[in-house]
Amino acid sequence: MEEIIEQEEEWDDDFDDDSSLELFRPQAKGFFQLLFESFKYLTIKLPSIAIIVIPVFFVVEFLVPSLVEFLVPEITRDITGWEWVDKGILYWVNKIIMIGTEALFAAIIGGIAWIALIRVIAASMHGEKLPPIQALKDGVSMLPMFIVTAIIFYILIIIGLVFFIIPGIVLAIWFAFWQFSFVLRGHGAMSALMYSKKLVDDNFVRVSLNIVGIMFIMLILNYYAIDLIANTIALQVDADEGFVYTIVNAILVGFGRLFEGLRIIFLLTLFMDLESKD
Repeated sequence: MEEIIEQEEEWDDDFDDDSSLELFRPQAKGFFQLLFESFKYLTIKLPSIAIIVIPVFFVVEFLVPSLVEFLVPEITRDITGWEWVDKGILYWVNKIIMIGTEALFAAIIGGIAWIALIRVIAASMHGEKLPPIQALKDGVSMLPMFIVTAIIFYILIIIGLVFFIIPGIVLAIWFAFWQFSFVLRGHGAMSALMYSKKLVDDNFVRVSLNIVGIMFIMLILNYYAIDLIANTIALQVDADEGFVYTIVNAILVGFGRLFEGLRIIFLLTLFMDLESKD
């Protein structure tokens, strides 16, 4: 963690240099300008993002579910012959175990990838090149506290939503930058949340509008545009929706998930802007 913080300090020094990327010098930008520049930068750095996103997508979406489906029945197979076992209950036990195991593996692998993406994109914004393998190693080392912080974050949001919804929304905006605070600035669990709140406090309305805007864009991209395009093309290749359809659809959706880089670039640029005003 100390090495990571030292590297971030070096990046901060480099950021003031004339060779730094002019595009990401902190300044107050409107939503559409920030979105356009983030999309432009995404296209430039697409290969380095794809190296992380696409393999992780296929592992999480296909390998993990297949592995869980194969292993979990083995766990309970020995007791299926016991007369006192309620087969209906056993079915739901299996189902819960499968869903929980799949979610756990997805969270672990996804967390590592998310940290790696933040590290790679942040490095490139500061004119540095961080190899994806090294970024993934950083993700592995930072994962335990990352998960702890994520759990605290979601518990607070859920509690806030239970109390008349509005407090949960406010907390979500306050703590929106906890991932960057943790991954790039070396803050611990509660410290990362409080650092995010500190940055947002004086810019709550602006941050809220930007976060709602990027969430809406990502929702349209992920669950409508990408899925619709992938499904349409896959149907053209295999109208019977067989094996070929599944493979083509999966490949296209996997490439579509590259737009997660857009979310990171957008929020990271906003994060750096807020820091510059702190």
